[in-house]
Amino acid sequence: MAKALLIAPAQEGLVGKRSRKFHRRFPPLSLLITATLLRNEGWEVTLNDLNADYSITLEQVHQNAKAADMVVMTTNPYADWQCPSFAVQSILDFAKNLPTEHLVITGNHGTHFPGGTLASTQAKVVVREEPELGILEIAKAWNSQKSLSAIDGISFREGDDVQHNPQRSQRHMNELPPPAYDLVSLKNYHYELLGGHFALLETSRGCPYSCNFCNLSMFQDGYRKRSPEPFLQELDTLIEVHGCRSLYIFDLEFTINRKMVKAVCEHLIKKDYARRYGFRWTCQTRADSVKGNMLELMKQSGCSLIHFGVEAGHPDVIESTNKRIKKERIREGIRATQQAGIQTAAFFIFGHPGETSMQYQDTLEFALDLNPTFASFHPYLAFPGSPTYAKLYGPGPYWNDPIRLDVTYFTPEQEQQVSEFVKKAYLKFYLRPQYVWQLLSKGDWGLYARQLNLFRSFLWQGA
Repeated sequence: MAKALLIAPAQEGLVGKRSRKFHRRFPPLSLLITATLLRNEGWEVTLNDLNADYSITLEQVHQNAKAADMVVMTTNPYADWQCPSFAVQSILDFAKNLPTEHLVITGNHGTHFPGGTLASTQAKVVVREEPELGILEIAKAWNSQKSLSAIDGISFREGDDVQHNPQRSQRHMNELPPPAYDLVSLKNYHYELLGGHFALLETSRGCPYSCNFCNLSMFQDGYRKRSPEPFLQELDTLIEVHGCRSLYIFDLEFTINRKMVKAVCEHLIKKDYARRYGFRWTCQTRADSVKGNMLELMKQSGCSLIHFGVEAGHPDVIESTNKRIKKERIREGIRATQQAGIQTAAFFIFGHPGETSMQYQDTLEFALDLNPTFASFHPYLAFPGSPTYAKLYGPGPYWNDPIRLDVTYFTPEQEQQVSEFVKKAYLKFYLRPQYVWQLLSKGDWGLYARQLNLFRSFLWQGA
């Protein structure tokens, strides 16, 4: 029986430099789906998640890799597809110690810089964009000793040459099987805003919108939905078999598919998971796609937190993002969520193209006015794959270019100004007497302690 080793490497640091991106211990959903596909093809699969399972040693990984017929390593896991870290030099160096002739690399870095990723890792193959079905095709080719030249969506080394195959066509979401959560322990995963025994699932991929800062390239710039029935089956298995007690439905815009929201909520209510197991779940979405009746249903089903991308507070800046939402609709959606008794997490960006320091202040004032349960402030980054990055460097992929490890959008002076304002925003938001009293008056000292830890991490570790 052919053997495959799937690797999720450890991220560099708790908080990303410059981006202030928090490297959380989330399950590698794409690798878990890949594991099921390979198993269905007759492969024996091992998964080493170095980002979450601290019992795995590097020596064990190297031994597993030597025994494997195929090694698959992602440079960034599924939860980071939209906002990848480019502090990955240690990950690229780690790959060189693996059996490179059987090494397959997935993730944003190979998607945008396939030739550069092959050169940096000495891997045999890079799978561009969504990797699961591409990995399956590679496995089939290697099992039958066929050439890789017929597999769309990959780049690979052939002697001293690099071949970039044509892009693969989009496939229906229902072709992806359930993730192999039996390969990991949910005790290793945690989301501090929700809880432990934590997992990820998805009901769709991509987004029908096109914000100028957004990187959708791993999703092939499309929006595809799953059928409710297989998702609900995955949900039951995850909760009843694998012991999931907190879940992030990781769609980019979950509530725009109202049929799916209704099906998920009614199913969870019928199963009574919230009462039976203390099950809680969260999602992310647009503020203009949530309304009272939907929010009441979500709350009843165990939804305890919704994430919103607010981005800016000045109407002109919001319009410039191409987000196609009005400031008042953001306010209405977050207010409705708060009134439904669901916690809110809001994300704000400073340094949009053309944004002034006065408009930074407008964003901060908007954050204070919205008063979400959690607020996250970040500098503007032009991720490869975003319209802003394409405007700067031309459209990708950048076939044989070296990986660009510094994706800052600013001049050194602008970077310092934005960094200082990010710190100011955190201090202003989290040290307000109103905010402190709001949390402590609910008797949730643990929640406030977790907030302070996050606050310190973003301020100092991301500097």
